[in-house]
Amino acid sequence: MGVNHKNIARSLSERLLSRLQYTSALLVFLTGSGLALVWTGCGSGDSGDSNSALIVRPVLSEPEIPFLNLRDNVAFVGDDACFGCHEEQYRGFKKHGMANALYKLTSDNEIESFDGTVVFDTTLGYYYRAYKEGGRYFQEEFRLDEAGEKTHSQIREMQIIMGSGISARSYFLLNNGWFYELPISWYTQGEKWDFSPGYRKGNKRFNRKIATRCVVCHDAYPDEVPFTDGKYEHIPFGITCERCHGPGELHIDERLAVPEPDSIDLTIINPAHLSLARRLDVCQQCHMNSTVSLLREGRTAYDFRPSQDLGEYIALFSLDKPASNTSIGLTSHVGRMKKSACYLESMNTPRPLECATCHDPHSSFRDSGPEYFNNTCLTCHSQESLELRLVSSDNLADHRPDANCIECHMPKADLARVAHSAFTDHWVRVVKEEDFATPITTHDPTLLKPLFEADKTEEPNVYAGMAYIVRGRQMRLVDFLQKGIDILEPLLEAGDGYDEAEMMLAIGYIQLGEPEKAVRWMESSVSKNPDIPERLNALAQVYESTDRDPSKIARLYQRALAIQPARADIRVNYGRFMDAGGDADGAKKQYRLAIEEEEWLETAYFNLATALMRSGDLEEAEENFDSAIGLNPLNPESWSNLGILFASQGRMEAAREAFVAGVGADPTSPVALSNLGTHHLAANETYDAIQYLERAVREDPTYVDAAANLALAYFRDEQYVKARVQAEKVLTLDADNALAKQVLGAI
Repeated sequence: MGVNHKNIARSLSERLLSRLQYTSALLVFLTGSGLALVWTGCGSGDSGDSNSALIVRPVLSEPEIPFLNLRDNVAFVGDDACFGCHEEQYRGFKKHGMANALYKLTSDNEIESFDGTVVFDTTLGYYYRAYKEGGRYFQEEFRLDEAGEKTHSQIREMQIIMGSGISARSYFLLNNGWFYELPISWYTQGEKWDFSPGYRKGNKRFNRKIATRCVVCHDAYPDEVPFTDGKYEHIPFGITCERCHGPGELHIDERLAVPEPDSIDLTIINPAHLSLARRLDVCQQCHMNSTVSLLREGRTAYDFRPSQDLGEYIALFSLDKPASNTSIGLTSHVGRMKKSACYLESMNTPRPLECATCHDPHSSFRDSGPEYFNNTCLTCHSQESLELRLVSSDNLADHRPDANCIECHMPKADLARVAHSAFTDHWVRVVKEEDFATPITTHDPTLLKPLFEADKTEEPNVYAGMAYIVRGRQMRLVDFLQKGIDILEPLLEAGDGYDEAEMMLAIGYIQLGEPEKAVRWMESSVSKNPDIPERLNALAQVYESTDRDPSKIARLYQRALAIQPARADIRVNYGRFMDAGGDADGAKKQYRLAIEEEEWLETAYFNLATALMRSGDLEEAEENFDSAIGLNPLNPESWSNLGILFASQGRMEAAREAFVAGVGADPTSPVALSNLGTHHLAANETYDAIQYLERAVREDPTYVDAAANLALAYFRDEQYVKARVQAEKVLTLDADNALAKQVLGAI
């Protein structure tokens, strides 16, 4: 029963060196230009009946007043151009939260306590701290070993603040035109550091680039690089006058020529002349909460202009669940106000309750005290009328002249998804104790309901189908994905149009693991608009996963990058495709260009290092593996490939440390477990080899390399029955597996 261990060891070494891992991206994350995007924060509906769902681009309704600055050729001029004639309004607005929604962090506006507080991620094991040094501000991410020594550290500068600071201030870094959110925020109300909204649930670390639909409600009209969804050539900082009044060039030219118009000044939008619905649209473009918001077909995030119907630009859907009295959404102001009796009973009066009733956009109310709002309440609810109404009520004493109306009738509520923060609930009402009991409801949390009448059609609505797929992909909900597909497919089969809906239908099939069904719809979407890089990239990936013509795949990637060279993610995909096709030099070029565009793109460093190792450029490969690990020390594949590199150089102790680190990064990774087990096997440490290889096979029973090496480990440990059984299992997975045949032949 002899066996040639030398030959088997050579086979083992060859297998070890073949386990180079590449990062693939065949599950498409589509949030780029030209696609329907997830957004919570605003909303409206579409116009027309259910049969209008297949119109390619909605026909805009005529504005109530034909303001002339709505013309396409009227330019934006910025706030400073308003100062000369509107100094009082200008100065007041500059103190308003809208004007301070995005600004630079400086010593003049510093409110944080840099006391060394550390925020810990219990899931991933990262620590975070904010500190200042040399007049600049930074956040550090680090990890500690059992002795308390740092094993990892990354530092990013806190350059830009998003948020007026009433509730919290989140921090951003602008690098090569891209916005990156930082992991921890300063919570003003609680005066403490903690994770930025959403980071406690899913820590994006320093890798979260901010999409345009997030920036749109914090910044005026930045110059965005086309088809990047988040790269900018110029940032104006903060919401400006023109967000509510429209572009100002025409107004300035006309008023310089003729200072006073004869009637309504049509050269600039004045919301005071709009209907209540259109006035509310000006506010709720950013102050209305939803679960899913979709850009209408052919619209961009910055297309909407005041005086227009917001519903012709976005569609809004929310989960069908009861309104909460203890927790509210960050941008729930308009929706909550519309539930108020004060709003409902005044809608048809000359002075209905609306946002501007209490919030003058030309002045700051932060330091005004409760009397600022109480006086507004008293314009309708006079002291005399309250006393007459409550003369025999126990609550009469609570309605004295100096009472705080807001404290009782608009109590603060916790912000959903934002810790340590409470906002004033804009649902004006008589709050009762039973309001805070757990509601008994027949609401169906598996349904999305439209917030605007135009989308409340009896027949299936194309935007509802898209919303279900967006929510399903976002939360990995198979039933939502399937429902979206069931709505969209018949609508799109019935007629032409809505290429974004076709793209979304394809995404639904991809998410369900059916790329072949996605091909038709993705091809149709691309054929209708072949100049959107995101779609070309997605089609190329689907073609890859369904074994289509490689030359077609290459052309799709090339066209996408010709349209927008700044898309580093597409370069990584193209490089991976080229490498898989044998063009290692071309792949390495794409990875280097991706890194040049986004210097913290871990995937590009990892794939470049792996390609370099394959071509024998080991020194440069090691440098790039180090960069990838520095960006993400919890990627077991980076550690595993680095271990393989060390092993190929005969640096066995360094290889062992890398393999151990790979398992430490992810104890469930079959690749990391297999590589460490194989390392022990090569070192004749059979017991340890078996422990790790068994774990690798448990994690992935179809992992042929791990299974074959486990058979060899059993054989070397003289567990011949287990070796035979394991080798036979390998042959069911790979009938031509040489190592399994050698083991069986030796037994």
